Formats: sequence, C-alpha cells, structure tokens
Amino acid sequence: MSQLIQEFKSEHLQISDLLLKAREVGIGNPQDWDLILSAKKMLLAHLNKEDQYLYPVLREAAESDESLKSTLTDYALDMDKISYDVMAFFSLYETGENTTEHFQQDCNNIIKALSKRITKEEAVLYKTYDKIKGA
Repeated sequence: MSQLIQEFKSEHLQISDLLLKAREVGIGNPQDWDLILSAKKMLLAHLNKEDQYLYPVLREAAESDESLKSTLTDYALDMDKISYDVMAFFSLYETGENTTEHFQQDCNNIIKALSKRITKEEAVLYKTYDKIKGA
C-alpha cells in the first residue's frame, strides 16, 4: 500500500473518531464545538488532498478505461450528495447556536454516510490508485 493511501486511511480514522467523540460529548458542551470544527477542518483538508493527489491519477487512467471512467462518475455524484449533507450538518452545529435535541441522530446520520463512503473509497478507489501506481 502506498504512503499516500496509508495517509488517507489514517485521516479517515481521525475524522471518524472526531465525529464519534462529538456525538458522545453532546451538543451542550463547548468541547463539542471544538470537535465539530476540528472534524470539519480535517475533512476539508482531506478532500482537498484527494482532489490534488488521488483524483488526477484516477482521471488520467480513466481516459483509456471506460469502466474506471464510469466508476469515477458514480463516485462523484455520490460525493456531491454526501458533501451537501455533511456541510449542512457542520453549518447547523458548528456555530454553537443550534442546540436541537436531534444532534445525536444528525451526527449518527453523518457518521453512517461518511462510513459508507469511506468503505467504498478504500475498497475501490484506493486499490485502483495503488494498482495504477504499482504499490
């Protein structure tokens, strides 16, 4: 496994851990805001890193691989939906102004959506990247 993919997997774990801790701490605790802000910052940095290093390699390979091109299109559409939901969640809770009783359920929904995406990325995209790079 390449160093880049190892870093991505480690970041996945860190983001998931932050969200799980935020869910445990709850919405009424100032520590929770820090966890939410940290999770958002880490997720955005991770997505930027994927955009910079992972996807260009995959897109180049997809130019001569219709199956990979189709997979990337499907993943992009899926990510658009997840990104919208995750950013809406962060917007709702990161300011500390929203103290709804739905926080844990909202947090669970985001954790599930990200978990599903992470599993798919690691099983398909990351393995494809490593295969292309010969890792």
